[in-house]
Amino acid sequence: MKVILLENIRGLGKKNDIREVSDGYARNFLLPKKLAEAATGAALKRAAELKARAEAEREKLVVGLKAAAEKIKDEKLVFKVKTGEKGEVFGSVSARDIEQELAGRGIARCEAELKKPLKTLGEHDVEINFGENIKAKLKVFLENQP
Repeated sequence: MKVILLENIRGLGKKNDIREVSDGYARNFLLPKKLAEAATGAALKRAAELKARAEAEREKLVVGLKAAAEKIKDEKLVFKVKTGEKGEVFGSVSARDIEQELAGRGIARCEAELKKPLKTLGEHDVEINFGENIKAKLKVFLENQP
């Protein structure tokens, strides 16, 4: 039986996919739990429209993410940190700190990729992941707090 998935189902497919499943699986599990609907002519047409709309929204999102990635390539984040007499940093700058600073500058929905928090003064290159395989490099400076 052909069905249109109404939700993502692990091992079967994603929302709005059309799949061929056994009659029993469809009648006894997918249809009663509203995880799928029978693939009738009208339902197929509606699913195609929903899939096209979702793809258009995804493309719009990707364009916005690429613009944000271009915007931060020239950005420089400066963090003032307390240091000891020998120049050792008290505390650190974490990925969360960088993400919050970017959110404050209007660049949300990104993830700073750090192997470990920044604990040395100077310039650091940090990779920012926007999702959808869009990444950008950002320069982060740690300076001594007077």
